[in-house]
Amino acid sequence: MYEQYDVIAAEYARTFPDDFASRPFDRALVRAFAGLVHQSGGDSVLDVGCGPGQATAQLGAAGLRTHAIDGSPAMVSIARQRHPHATYQIADMASLPYADGAFAGVCAWYSIIHTPADRLGGLFGEFSRVLADPGWLLLGFQTDAAPLIFDEAFGHKVDMTFLRHDVTAVHEALLAAGFTVYATSKRERLQHLNETAAQAFVIAHQGPIR
Repeated sequence: MYEQYDVIAAEYARTFPDDFASRPFDRALVRAFAGLVHQSGGDSVLDVGCGPGQATAQLGAAGLRTHAIDGSPAMVSIARQRHPHATYQIADMASLPYADGAFAGVCAWYSIIHTPADRLGGLFGEFSRVLADPGWLLLGFQTDAAPLIFDEAFGHKVDMTFLRHDVTAVHEALLAAGFTVYATSKRERLQHLNETAAQAFVIAHQGPIR
């Protein structure tokens, strides 16, 4: 899948320069997540599947020391140029190149959209591994709609399937990975921004809250 993003990275980044500017509710959720990380005594977070760095920028603006990874070298290059405050690596989020307990928080902002539901538990287990105790996880994903399949994007031939996850299934996968769900929010699709599905957001934690 990462090679598909290499093909469209430049056009994608130009088309979506800052999704948060027109989505204040989503921006507020990232800020709330940052507040929970700070309240627990941490300040380092990992943005997995960072793309061109929109969420990376928001995490940094909220006062967090941010590391970011993506499997697409083209996306990492764009993110590094746009948001140089963060530390970047090219890596697969299913096999993170970090030590156990390295971060106080993990953000997966629309990064699970290519992960089938039956593999979410294993992915969340990898997120849990790199989290300190306590540690916080923020998920953003689409929900309540059928998968979206593309064979063309931005004038390029692609083979991309965007999964819309059921919130209950995400909760179950989090619990199986040892997380406790802290908060869940959902907003309806914004038709004026051409969204095609409702948006779901989950904050979870491992270990006792401090």
